[in-house]
Amino acid sequence: MNHVDRARNLKLVFILSSVVIGIGGLYLFFFSSSYVSAQKYVNPLVYHLSSDEPWRATVAISDATTLLKLGHNVTLLLSVEGVQIGVMHPHHYLGLNSLTGNVTNFIADGGNVIICEVCLRIAGYNNSDIIDGAIIGKPEIISNLLSNATVIDY
Repeated sequence: MNHVDRARNLKLVFILSSVVIGIGGLYLFFFSSSYVSAQKYVNPLVYHLSSDEPWRATVAISDATTLLKLGHNVTLLLSVEGVQIGVMHPHHYLGLNSLTGNVTNFIADGGNVIICEVCLRIAGYNNSDIIDGAIIGKPEIISNLLSNATVIDY
């Protein structure tokens, strides 16, 4: 290999190293605690769960809990069949008791839970049936919540 080829190879190695270091720096920036802490003051995240299907509900609650622990402002919005995991005694045949426990833990960790009032009534429940710390989602509450939020739908 002559001097010109070596010089080109060294230049190529330098360029590739710079790119890798640059990407690594971006990775460190986006996953650093200061970046994550700053993000909790941006717009809130709303996990909209309209299903009482255990797999879907488990993933939604798990994701919401993970982002909450990373410092984000996270709300779990329960509607349609999803209201079942926001009540103290979901219909026993659905087997949702562990999921309602996860929602209770989410609230205890600082998460917000809003339950669609109309959906709650259609499912046969009333306001006194919801788990401690959950909020009944009246139209003005939901309107304020969704006006500046990123919504993740399950």
